[in-house]
Amino acid sequence: MAPKNFNFIANLKQFEGQINHLYLDSRGNPTIGIGFMMANIQQFCALTLYTQQHELATKAQKKAEYNRISTLPTGYKAAWYGTHCQLHLPDPQCEGILQKHLTLFEQELSAIFSKKNGYKRPFKALPQPVKYALLDMAFNLGSHHLGQYWPKLHNAIKQQDWHYAAQECHRKHIQKARNDATAQLFLAAKGQQKNSLMRLPLLQWLLNKLRTKKCFR
Repeated sequence: MAPKNFNFIANLKQFEGQINHLYLDSRGNPTIGIGFMMANIQQFCALTLYTQQHELATKAQKKAEYNRISTLPTGYKAAWYGTHCQLHLPDPQCEGILQKHLTLFEQELSAIFSKKNGYKRPFKALPQPVKYALLDMAFNLGSHHLGQYWPKLHNAIKQQDWHYAAQECHRKHIQKARNDATAQLFLAAKGQQKNSLMRLPLLQWLLNKLRTKKCFR
């Protein structure tokens, strides 16, 4: 199930941006919505798009849009590409695609961060801040890239060393603020872990009290 935490969703939208028309990202990839990369024309044509007259776009119009924007030069801001666009993705469809993407990423991360791959805790059992941090990284990098090319981060997660994970989660080519926010998520898990450990002596004391009462019955 995709995350319902509104702060996480809001931060994701802030860092990815929400652009309702097709544009080329910094690497020249056709992109739309909340960082939804359109790997091919078929993927773009599968979207529910509308014309400037608010009419449902035809497949021919979608193909023309994709081909037109894909051949433009890279390096411009998204708004510049908007002047060349004739179709847009409405907000409700954008939200639906976001939830589908996050659900897919959760499934892929569950396959990566599993006990059979050497992790003490599977993805679903990780602290919630860690799950959000990994979801953000997967959204930005792709699950395959995250699963294959971050050995130090994976080792930190296997050891549940959240301070080390915070040091090893920084990505290139993204905002410093986004890297910092992801690091803070891992550090938040460290804080939760510390609080849990502090509660252990109290729990042990309560258990001992219960055992003592039973002995005097």
